[in-house]
Amino acid sequence: MNKDVQPASDMLSRTATSHRTVEERIEKRLDVLREWARDGLPHDKAVPKSLRAARLWADGDLGIEPINSPNDFTTTHRSYGTRVRDISILLTEIRKKSSRTSCTTTGQAPKPVSKFDRKDFDRQLEAAVSQWHTEREQRLREAKRADSAEARSVVLLEENAQKDELIADLRRQLAAVKRFRVME
Repeated sequence: MNKDVQPASDMLSRTATSHRTVEERIEKRLDVLREWARDGLPHDKAVPKSLRAARLWADGDLGIEPINSPNDFTTTHRSYGTRVRDISILLTEIRKKSSRTSCTTTGQAPKPVSKFDRKDFDRQLEAAVSQWHTEREQRLREAKRADSAEARSVVLLEENAQKDELIADLRRQLAAVKRFRVME
């Protein structure tokens, strides 16, 4: 047999490796997620938020291809179920670690989740509305004072103009009067 010619079985196996099986795709996800759980999440990568997102996850850099069949990627599947549950556990673990590290890097502790307090909300709303009305009244009073001052300024300017005209008229009259002579 010639060395350049490859047997038919090699050609078939080569095409089979270009399309991975569901089991290989699940194992690749597990390998990547285990590495991220051990070494930490790379800065340029994001963790899938759900099992559905993990099923549709595709990343050529990591060699992860999407799994098209939702029936093969379930926690109750008889062949892949345990590995899908492992993926779910790893996703939760990585998300917890990444949220803890993001909180500690900012220097803030995570805020505790609290219930909605309707009475407290109503008190805060009432205080905000009261403050708004107080500020509005103050702004209206200031605007009224400014308008009044502007009107008074206009009146004073008119009075000054009238006085200037009166002074100018008196000066003209004085200039027109003959000068008196002083008698000795």
